[in-house]
Amino acid sequence: MGPGPEVGATTAATATTAPAKADSKKRLTILIAAIVAVVLVVAGAGFGTYKAQLWGGKTVPSPASLGIAKSAKTHEFTAKDVEASLHKRGFKTVTVPTFSGKPKGTFLKYRNINPNRRYSTSKDRITLISSNGPGVPKGTKGQSVEKVVKTMGAMNVPVHYHRVVVTNQKTKAGTVIASEPSEGQPVLDTKTGINIGVAEQTKGIGYDVVGQDKDEARQQYASAGFTVIMRPRFSAKAKVGKIVNSNPKPGTETPGGSLVLYYGIDASGFKDAVNGKNVYANDPSEQDTELNMMVGTAAPVEGKYCTNAGKCIEFKNDNLDPSAAEDYVYSTDAPPQSGIGEKAGSPSALVFCGAAQQQFCNPEDDSQALYTQDAGAFELTTHDAAFNYTCGNTPMQEDFGLCVNGKRLDLETAIDQGASSDELSGAHYDMGPLYVYFPVGADVSKVVKSDYFDKDAVTKAEKQKKIDTSRPFFISRDKKLYDKTSLDITSLTTRNPYAPSFASKKKTLEPVKPAPSDETAYYLVDDPQLDWGSLPEYAVPAAGKDSGKTSGKNAKQPKADAHNATPDQITAALKKNDFTLVAGKYCTKSDECVQINQKGLLTGGGGKNSMLEHATSQLALSVTEEDGGGASYTVNPKSPFLQLHGPDSEYQCSGGTGLDQCKGVMMNQMTSTPTSLIYVFKGADTSGWYTNPNDTTPTPGYLYDGPQDGTPAKTDRPYLSALNSHSTSMLTPPSDDDVYYLQD
Repeated sequence: MGPGPEVGATTAATATTAPAKADSKKRLTILIAAIVAVVLVVAGAGFGTYKAQLWGGKTVPSPASLGIAKSAKTHEFTAKDVEASLHKRGFKTVTVPTFSGKPKGTFLKYRNINPNRRYSTSKDRITLISSNGPGVPKGTKGQSVEKVVKTMGAMNVPVHYHRVVVTNQKTKAGTVIASEPSEGQPVLDTKTGINIGVAEQTKGIGYDVVGQDKDEARQQYASAGFTVIMRPRFSAKAKVGKIVNSNPKPGTETPGGSLVLYYGIDASGFKDAVNGKNVYANDPSEQDTELNMMVGTAAPVEGKYCTNAGKCIEFKNDNLDPSAAEDYVYSTDAPPQSGIGEKAGSPSALVFCGAAQQQFCNPEDDSQALYTQDAGAFELTTHDAAFNYTCGNTPMQEDFGLCVNGKRLDLETAIDQGASSDELSGAHYDMGPLYVYFPVGADVSKVVKSDYFDKDAVTKAEKQKKIDTSRPFFISRDKKLYDKTSLDITSLTTRNPYAPSFASKKKTLEPVKPAPSDETAYYLVDDPQLDWGSLPEYAVPAAGKDSGKTSGKNAKQPKADAHNATPDQITAALKKNDFTLVAGKYCTKSDECVQINQKGLLTGGGGKNSMLEHATSQLALSVTEEDGGGASYTVNPKSPFLQLHGPDSEYQCSGGTGLDQCKGVMMNQMTSTPTSLIYVFKGADTSGWYTNPNDTTPTPGYLYDGPQDGTPAKTDRPYLSALNSHSTSMLTPPSDDDVYYLQD
């Protein structure tokens, strides 16, 4: 009986539990479905936000996808705009400039960016490659010319290849060994472009003389028949005691003659060098007595100096004769203003001590100039800025006259007007150029700690990268950093606060700005430049299909003629008595014409043309007088022209015909002098020749001694213009109405 109810109870319980399990299963199914639904929603949202690049990194857009406009000037995207747009999208960036044929600042490409990959805005850094304009990339030297042709062809400027002499058999022919600009430097003149020197084994001054031990080089070239003169130049630490340059330039083909070899020195050799010691010619025991005459000049600093940002200043020696004594040095930042080839006492010549009239600097002089201090450094400034002052707007040449009410008067006139020789009125000192020079081995820290530089400038420099003391450098005083750059004076007893104290124990120089740092230094470009204009052309291999497609701008240049030849090409041709690149028909606006043939014979103009009769020559080089004529020329690298003149047979006087018959004859007894003119290069800068025609006292330019007469001649093509008879002056600057323009 017992089992019956138990079975019934179990059945009832089972019946009661079954609906509960069903409900639970149903709820579980619903819950799972809900969870799945939520997951699907979240997953969908996540996919959408991922796709929208709200998480998981971002792809790097192309410039065209950034929504920025191209430059209106260059029609290219600029790196600055691309970078700014990426920053708005959260990316971190770095911009790397590189030389190219595109305008400076143009965006070129991203570095190693995969367009299908996402990049983290917090961890990854996007590298932009921007154009730094055309230039010579580092690593160009040592490459084969075939590789360089492709690189240079893409720079979109003219590229000229030259054969350069080497004597070291280890230097492989066809290797690039030099360039202008130097490696890592930009092209400064896009019309001139780039020069590339290619090694060739032949007789001459080997380019590989640079870096050779000075004694070995002297012996090698003396044995080869050269008359060798040794002279010092500041150099990098690695080249002290080695050859750093030569005259004729390294790489020049020549059978022999005078040869100056410049060897490197550091701060320890400076004072000996400028006082004629430790300098010798063929015999090491001899002093170079000619060198003594350069004392008070800055010859050892000659060279090109550039900042890391590419700004350059060159200290240039104007002596073209390698056998002559050293001549004076000028800065391209403060060039001569009153003539060509200024010599001793020139207002623009650089000086480093007070030896204005002495043969030697005085190392014992206890003045405040850096030259006399024990730091190895020294100042360079122009003679004018060191010793002279300004009267009104007129630079005064030391004591040649007095300044009265801002006008320069000669001493007699000034005294007649009651002026005192001890008093000035309307006079002032103006801040001129100042270069604080540090050879290798100079104690930079000692100079900085002496309060020589402005304290705020020193604080700023200390936050910048430290100076590289393995290379010579200078700091150029920046007038823009000063509130005041002129001081009114009433007496010359007032010390000039803008000039070094060459003759006083009292420190008066105003602290210099900026202070030395890697950012402010002008470093020596320790890469001697060749005489590019005299080097023969190197026939480069044909450029590849990717080596530059701009006609006339890639490595393979069109054949030079009178219309497209560069000044260097023209000068080189004339040195060989080849007038091909100046040959042609030249006419005035009134259709008066002359002709120059390939041998330099000048004809036309109705016989002996009066416009082209009067001339002179300056260091002229004669050429053959075939066909009853001929011409000679003067190469003046500081001027935008060449001088041309006819043969001596054109002299006519009462004593007969020719120079021998007319020697010593007064000019008024001559009936004819050799035809003489200047050939002005296409694109030359002749702006310095012209002044305001209303100015009654114009400041002379390069060649003229009178005011402007008519519209200035254009330089969109070469032209010929006359010189004054037996002088280096034009009566007036060339006028558009009178010059002879090259015809098409």
